[in-house]
Amino acid sequence: MKAYRNIIKRVAILLIFSLLCGCWDNKEIEDINYVTAIGIDYVDDQYILYIQMLDFTNIAKTESGKSKSPPQVWTGKSTGKTLNQAISNIAESVQERTVLSHISSIIMSEKFLKTDVMNNIDTIHRYYEIRLTPWVFGTKESIEKLMTTKPFYNTSPLKTILHEPLQEYKQKSDITPIQYIKFLLGLTEPATTTLLPNVAIDSSAWKMNMEQDPKLIIEGAHVMSNHKYNGYLTNEELTGLRWMQEETWRSPIHIKKEGIDVASMALVKPKIHKSLNIIHGEPKYHIQIELDGIVTEVLTELTKTELEKEAAEIVKREILDTYRNGLNIHSDVYNLEYLLFKKETGIWKKMKHTSEHLLSERSLDLVTVKVNIKHISMMKLQKNK
Repeated sequence: MKAYRNIIKRVAILLIFSLLCGCWDNKEIEDINYVTAIGIDYVDDQYILYIQMLDFTNIAKTESGKSKSPPQVWTGKSTGKTLNQAISNIAESVQERTVLSHISSIIMSEKFLKTDVMNNIDTIHRYYEIRLTPWVFGTKESIEKLMTTKPFYNTSPLKTILHEPLQEYKQKSDITPIQYIKFLLGLTEPATTTLLPNVAIDSSAWKMNMEQDPKLIIEGAHVMSNHKYNGYLTNEELTGLRWMQEETWRSPIHIKKEGIDVASMALVKPKIHKSLNIIHGEPKYHIQIELDGIVTEVLTELTKTELEKEAAEIVKREILDTYRNGLNIHSDVYNLEYLLFKKETGIWKKMKHTSEHLLSERSLDLVTVKVNIKHISMMKLQKNK
């Protein structure tokens, strides 16, 4: 009887083990295609989709150290009458299971940005695998060339500004990188202007073994509002934008006297305050900026007070110049109108009935800037007189 019970127990245990899930459907990393970036273009009434894929079995090696051979990058291309058709067409040749959950960059051509973007990217945010966190860029360049431009030292292709823009931005803050979710919010939120960083290729700055070694850069921004493309502004036309972005980490200025460089400073972490007054039914905006300064170069005798004053004047001038450059393409680059929308919604609605563009040069009534030098390095400045 005892032996009979032992047999039943063993059979029961075997039956329980047979019900446990196994790993027979497990896929190895080399058997899956990982899409890391997508690009969208629009030519001759056709949507062109580009995808970037990497060999993740080698990525682990290159991320933990430097590889002796250049990293391998695959790019795919397909067309369709809609973006969804283009995605379906590329799927015919992928060979293995392909996942989109590793996408960390979305590139949109200038031609595509001039279409009804919000409607045309509908298929992207309906794909459950695609997250809302990829970095988004506009471009005037060939998307395929952008996807195959390599980083330094044969490291992972993920070590470019397409996939990691923040590290370079913290060193020199010009145009704030934007993630897909903020891009969508900017297109849909009333009275909001979105500046989409423009990614380009610099073929002249670097060489490897005396041969040109192209690298990615951020050059200007594409300006959009109310689901529409307003235009493109260069870095030179957007110099004041960095002082109006709370994300700005550090950015340099060069002080001149009579056209000659006399000093350089790095200004960090602006404290921004925007206020609104309605005067005779017209919105008037005030901007107050306070920045900390780090002196990086002094080529002539200057006092701390002189440096602070000159730096404040430069910042103010750049803010005003960029504001005017935005008006030239009917754009509110500082999102001043959003302040009116939030605080005086009734007035905003009434004004919108009579005019699409609510800003003029008179709207920005006052800009005040204060610079506080916090660090002068090892060298002393001339004492204030």
